[in-house]
Amino acid sequence: MRDASSRPFRARFLLVAALLCGTSEATAQSSEVLPWRLDYAPGPDAPKNCPDKSYIKAALSTKLKGHDPFTDDAPRSISVKLVLTPQRIEAHIEARDENGEVVANHVTQAEFWRCDQLADRTVFYLRDIIDPLTIPPAAPAASSSSATPAPSSADPPPAPSTHERVESSPSAPKVLARPARLPQLAIYANMGAAWWSTPETALSLAAGIEARWKWLSIGVEGQYDHAWALPTKLDVEAERAGLAALACGRHVVLPPRVSARACVFGDVALLSLDPQRIKLISDEDLVIDLGMRLGGELRLARFLGLQLHGDVAYVALPRLFIVDGKELWRSPRLTGAVRVGLVVPFDIR
Repeated sequence: MRDASSRPFRARFLLVAALLCGTSEATAQSSEVLPWRLDYAPGPDAPKNCPDKSYIKAALSTKLKGHDPFTDDAPRSISVKLVLTPQRIEAHIEARDENGEVVANHVTQAEFWRCDQLADRTVFYLRDIIDPLTIPPAAPAASSSSATPAPSSADPPPAPSTHERVESSPSAPKVLARPARLPQLAIYANMGAAWWSTPETALSLAAGIEARWKWLSIGVEGQYDHAWALPTKLDVEAERAGLAALACGRHVVLPPRVSARACVFGDVALLSLDPQRIKLISDEDLVIDLGMRLGGELRLARFLGLQLHGDVAYVALPRLFIVDGKELWRSPRLTGAVRVGLVVPFDIR
């Protein structure tokens, strides 16, 4: 009688043990993180204080409770490229499955002096791609694959599972529809000296606005030159006011603060005299210049920079001024100017 009563008990015990073993095996398989290959490229313009590949892997392993999800021969890959822009530094993150198709694409950013903050944000998105917090589609796949050996299920199921895991992340669908980058705007004001644009050395003022991309900027600028003491016995002053259009090439020399620029420009200006006791005889005061500008910019703070540049211009339409029947001044073919000032860049997003 004792043996007969113990058989149902043993059967129940073996059934419970089998269920517990199966559950623990399924849980272990569902918690596995499939391997990826990490391609990390800081880029030539990235600040030298940016973390290297080992830091990214160690920080992500900490978030995954000591698990390292990266292997050099993994069929799936995640690339991280650091890109320096005029105002900030960006991390371009792209994940591809074993077929080479993009399954996640994101861009995160930080101030150009906060590369440590950019690294933390990059690790956050890597964690979201590799092991999302919300994986409802992956649960049935894990439980169904527990009945078959792991190697045989590694080939067909991972592809849809990967897509489902990545697309279930709240950030993945949004970043795939990221709009094209808008240019940065910059407003500046400069002051200096101009030579040969008026009969004597003149105070030169300039102010403008430009749209900036990584290597190119296009803008418009207003210019005003004023000379007080002209070579005449009369109390005569000269002034030149014009509007210029510029196209500039930009290059970061010492990332991320120092950049150089070379520009070509054309301007149209009015050159006039202001005699108090005599009438100006020549009324042909329109001036057209074509020139080149070389200069640089030093970033002082996030929204403030220092500019220095020099101009050389060819006077396509020279002018002659006659005062009291005598030739006062004939404009030369070349003019020059040097100015220094402040620039305020800002985003328009």
